[in-house]
Amino acid sequence: INNGTFGTLLSSASIGSIIMLLIGGQIVHRIGAKKALRIGSTIVATSFITLVHTQSPLVFLFVNVTAGSGISLYHIASTGHTLHRQDEVGRVIIPKLHGAWGFGAMSTAAIAFAISTHVTVAWHITVLMITVFSLTQYVITKLTPTFPPRPDSDDPYQLTSLKQLKFKINWFIAIGFFCASIMEFAVADWATLFGKEELGMGASVATLCYLIYIFGLAVGRFSIGWALNFQSERFWIKTSGGIGGAGFILMIISSLLLVDSNRSLAYTLAFFGFLLAGLGSSAMSPIFFSIAGRLSNGKNAIAVAQLSFVNTTMIFFAKTVLAWIVQLSSITVAL
Repeated sequence: INNGTFGTLLSSASIGSIIMLLIGGQIVHRIGAKKALRIGSTIVATSFITLVHTQSPLVFLFVNVTAGSGISLYHIASTGHTLHRQDEVGRVIIPKLHGAWGFGAMSTAAIAFAISTHVTVAWHITVLMITVFSLTQYVITKLTPTFPPRPDSDDPYQLTSLKQLKFKINWFIAIGFFCASIMEFAVADWATLFGKEELGMGASVATLCYLIYIFGLAVGRFSIGWALNFQSERFWIKTSGGIGGAGFILMIISSLLLVDSNRSLAYTLAFFGFLLAGLGSSAMSPIFFSIAGRLSNGKNAIAVAQLSFVNTTMIFFAKTVLAWIVQLSSITVAL
């Protein structure tokens, strides 16, 4: 299949995410966060194993929608339980979870860099999913004492249905959050292909584009609390967006212009561009979540639900548009 079709198939996961964001709250309320985490992680593992072994676009479409729903179910359960734990321990945990996710993504990208020339993507992902699934079940079991005895006792923190959202959306925050997060999705889909197709990198080297982006993302998210001691949220949103966005554009265009005359310099500039993009987009998502929480009069779950639902819907359309920009022009133009 061509790049446009491939990008469209990738964006189909958003359909499953949107559906689950509407019904997941009721599911978690009924069965509890612990069971929801187990079910969500099982769906994710089996879906991704299937995705890398199928050669049917139709099967890929159906399974990718299922994968999106599993990821959202896990997100709903883990976010709700984390907010529940924040109240119990009296500390902010959410930004550290964002950072931990970044280091997890970075470590898997590093593994991909090391083994991509020796192992097929199908067996790479299969072994990875089995390993991560097993570790996840172990961690959930170890966390058993932290889960409420009754499934509905942490219900106020769960995401809710479309009817309950009431959709009094602050569009400035919603659009800002979308702009803060679209880079993450675009880079996840296209960074490695940019290295391979636009710059002619080998399979292993191309994965460094994503790895370096995720490194910048993780470092930035673990540094947010420290950075806010020196400048305001407004300052970091503007600075991150400006330097990260403009720097990324300048670096990837420069790398394309230089790749024929000086391949090493072109690769270095491209990697630096992805690092700037990671650092630039790192702070914004957690900051927008915090702002939304402050404006929600204590209704954290509703704030998370609205942002997640609106953002997932916008991301779905944006990823589809980007996929066909890639098909009609190039990955560079889309990025």
